[in-house]
Amino acid sequence: MLVCNKSKPDALHDKILFINADREYAEGKAQNKLRPEDIEKIDFVFTNKREVPKYSRLVSKDEIIETHDYNLNIRRYVDNTPDPEPEDVQAHLIGGIPEAEVAAHAGDFACFGVQPETLFVPLRSGYLDFCESITDKRTIKDTLEADPALQQTLADHFAALEDWWAVAQDDLTGLQNGDKIPEVRRTMLTTLKNKLIPLRVLDEFKSAGVFVNWWQKIRYDLKTIISTGWHHSLIPDDYLIAEFFQVEADQIEELDAQISEAQSELDEAVETAQEVAGYEPDEDENVTVTVIKRVLKDLIDDLKDSKGKSAGKELAALKEQDETIKAIEKRIRDSRAALRAKKNELEIKIQLKRLGSDSFKAENRELIRQIDAQLAQLDSSKKADKRKINALNRDNTVLQTRLDETDGMLTAIGGRLKEEEARQLILKKLYDMANYELNRYLNAEKRELIKVAENLWDKYAISSRELERERNETLETLDGYLRGLGYV
Repeated sequence: MLVCNKSKPDALHDKILFINADREYAEGKAQNKLRPEDIEKIDFVFTNKREVPKYSRLVSKDEIIETHDYNLNIRRYVDNTPDPEPEDVQAHLIGGIPEAEVAAHAGDFACFGVQPETLFVPLRSGYLDFCESITDKRTIKDTLEADPALQQTLADHFAALEDWWAVAQDDLTGLQNGDKIPEVRRTMLTTLKNKLIPLRVLDEFKSAGVFVNWWQKIRYDLKTIISTGWHHSLIPDDYLIAEFFQVEADQIEELDAQISEAQSELDEAVETAQEVAGYEPDEDENVTVTVIKRVLKDLIDDLKDSKGKSAGKELAALKEQDETIKAIEKRIRDSRAALRAKKNELEIKIQLKRLGSDSFKAENRELIRQIDAQLAQLDSSKKADKRKINALNRDNTVLQTRLDETDGMLTAIGGRLKEEEARQLILKKLYDMANYELNRYLNAEKRELIKVAENLWDKYAISSRELERERNETLETLDGYLRGLGYV
């Protein structure tokens, strides 16, 4: 992209800003694309004419003419090729980690407050070794994540986000009072960067990335807030449940657990019944509850008229297995029925909380009207219509019962959602989304730190001397086997 500006300030006269952003993008199936943070970085660097190593540079016209003969290839001016990976021959040969390579990443460790001593100990002059607790590559990640300084650094970032949010939520509330979105965005972006950059893990562009990704995801919510206020449609059910209906959610979870437990018992009962019945399934046959119940029934029918003592014992054992399976099945059916009822009840409560009784009643009355219209077109003397009539009448009864219970249920749940309650829940959702973005960026930086240490492990944990020693030991073992077999 080429941008021409004839109104540049004197300080930029005869200078051209080159931006090489070809390494910062999100990979796609058909084509790559710029992420919100990539666009923000390009815009910021261009607007402020910033020079960023391996990203942007102000170049004089003389350099373009005299050095590069008018060639505007961006890489001539901004080369973003990664630095070559250093390799230490001595470390490869006799082991050890070059202290210089660890020192080169001192800034990466310092950002998280991690001391190199967490991972490394002195080995010899100029070289380090991994601590004894670092027994393999996997323990590097565990050691770093358990480091108190790193954990405190992460906690400091989330505390900074909370401090920012204490003011930022008022900025969002101001949108309803006529504040302009671009101004609010600019203020919130600046204040968040001011909170995060001093903590050193995220630079100004990554700090901006936290914000712009969050802003991109909430932009439609903001439009709704401006146009219709703190509307309940912006609140996910999960937030309403956590705030008002946690008891009901716990009951549903308990019923789910009971069903899972009973299902496990049923599986065990089927296996036991199969053993008692001595049933040998055909190849590839799946012994289900239905199959084993049929087997038990057939055996019980065969033995019920038998008079022998042995047959009586066998019959009693089979009946016991049959009764056990049926009892468990009944528990599962009852629990599932209770679960459906609880879920329906919770769904109604959520609707009432959102809509209030008037809207809820109007919605249900409309459904009843539609059912009545369908019933009027059916003939009860026809067998096919009769089944439909029965089903519609059942639905009608459910809806009518729901209408009768509406006012009492609305009172029990504390009435319809108030505007301030809706505002608080929406703000909580927006904050959680910002928290998610910050956590995502911090995890990415933490992974980079872990990768630094893991790369040193891959390069230097095993020296060529150790490899040669292992090779010789393996050869000696092999020679011993060959001598034992008489081949040597």
